[in-house]
Amino acid sequence: MANLTKTKTLFGFTSPRTLEKIIPEIDILVNNFSNLQWSGNTDLQIDFFDKLFKSAFYAGESYPSQPDLAARDRITRAPKALGFVDLKPTIKITEIGKKLLQEKRLDEIFTRQLLKFQLPSPYHIQSQNIEFKVKPYLELIRLIHDLGSLSKTEIALFFLQLTNIDKYEEIKNKIIYFRENSKNFHGSRKMYVAKCFEQEIIQIFNDEVESQRIKTRESKDISLKKFISTKQANLKDYADAFSRYIRATELITFERRTFRLIISPAKQEEVNYLLSEIERTPRIFESEKDFKEYLFTENTLTLFSDNKDLLVSKIHALDSMADITNKTLDELKDKLDEYKHKIKNKNIEERKNELKSYREKQEISEIIQTFDQIVKKEVPDPPLFLEWNVWRSLVMLNYAKKVDGNFIMDIDGMPLNYAPGNKPDIEVEYDDFGIIVEVTMSSGNTQYNMESESVPRHYGKAKEKFDGKDMYCIFIAPKISEGALAHFFNLNRINTKLYGGQTKIIPLSLNAFTSFIETGIKNQFKNPQILKAWLESQWENNQNSDDENIWHEQVNSSINSWV
Repeated sequence: MANLTKTKTLFGFTSPRTLEKIIPEIDILVNNFSNLQWSGNTDLQIDFFDKLFKSAFYAGESYPSQPDLAARDRITRAPKALGFVDLKPTIKITEIGKKLLQEKRLDEIFTRQLLKFQLPSPYHIQSQNIEFKVKPYLELIRLIHDLGSLSKTEIALFFLQLTNIDKYEEIKNKIIYFRENSKNFHGSRKMYVAKCFEQEIIQIFNDEVESQRIKTRESKDISLKKFISTKQANLKDYADAFSRYIRATELITFERRTFRLIISPAKQEEVNYLLSEIERTPRIFESEKDFKEYLFTENTLTLFSDNKDLLVSKIHALDSMADITNKTLDELKDKLDEYKHKIKNKNIEERKNELKSYREKQEISEIIQTFDQIVKKEVPDPPLFLEWNVWRSLVMLNYAKKVDGNFIMDIDGMPLNYAPGNKPDIEVEYDDFGIIVEVTMSSGNTQYNMESESVPRHYGKAKEKFDGKDMYCIFIAPKISEGALAHFFNLNRINTKLYGGQTKIIPLSLNAFTSFIETGIKNQFKNPQILKAWLESQWENNQNSDDENIWHEQVNSSINSWV
């Protein structure tokens, strides 16, 4: 049971990184260890992590030194706290956990369970220092609604201090002051934010600072500067976690140019409903048993989508001729999902058309600026936004039959989640050839370890899918590692049956790729055969180069004249 005395701020679930990732992990747990004891059972915890580590969807590259600790990190936080598994007295899937594994209307399931999360609860002992009284995810939505938008920096600086709903107006006013005062600050934005972090951290942890209890774990540095930098990093991690998890509700999206969190225009009605209907004050439970009954079942918290009359009204607003006579609640939800899917596809197609028609300096510079923000990690989820921004770039280049990003987008056309592990990040199809695009934020040995197998495997699958067409792969990273470059250089020269023969993988740094796109737009690219000829020539250079570095230099030197 977590003790809130050990924290002075709200805390986010930092593992797993996205809520969707808990689904296969819970599946492994309940299929292999149901009805067995979890608590204190180190051997079982190690066995669970071993199965997780060997699974096809596990993203880590190295086995942890304490696998039992890693196992507890994955299971006793989000899966337990959000009610998807019961670990006491033995491991058991809950009613809401079973629905989660069906993977139907995940946004509704995640919304319901996140809004049930409260501090304190029978899972969390009340602090002896400060009074926790809050439903964090409900108040985060409220802040975004009331202020119009919220940045990850504002979440880290101020929202995490909202440990009690009685402080709501104070926190909201702090954010308003932060925004207004930034206009009068003499210095860079970065300096202003750093100064604000220092002020807020000293205020939050005043007792520790005053009594000189500022040593941080895993560091011999006991300076105030080190204390502040460590706390700032922790707050940013929690802000990142809150951003990722609240996005899983699909009630919240990103503003297209600033990447601030906003209420999804398509979900405003639903947000208004929950902010007015859901009680803000945490519930008091007589026992842990009562709490579990509330947490584990579906009907203990009502959402907009649970109100039949509201659903009918929403469907008729979208289609006045819709035949929904005698439909059950679940059938009405399915019907609304159909309309949402159509709206989502329509929004994505409209965005594609916008990108194709712009082809102007402003739009190009905005995409390039986004790449710069991604490298500097100034966007909410750099790896996901890299996939999205590369996709946007290729759509803007135009003249393909289709450019499909396999990452998941929300109803507003903003990136929501990563491409599934069995698919390339992006697929581009032309009349007589195709391109898959793989992107990564990793570098060095990590880049080689994470991408060396998946990239050629996806290439081989794509050759099968686009049977009869020439196939190429563009591999993009902020910097191409020596190991990855050497690996792809050699794979291109060797017949490998698993990958459909010799691969044709062209590695490009992010700088090289942006130059590639700029060159194409500036020179009014419109003939796909020119692109095919350039890709083919890079592969032919590979066959004739003495080593990978010479080849890579040839690729880079051709970028500015490829059209």
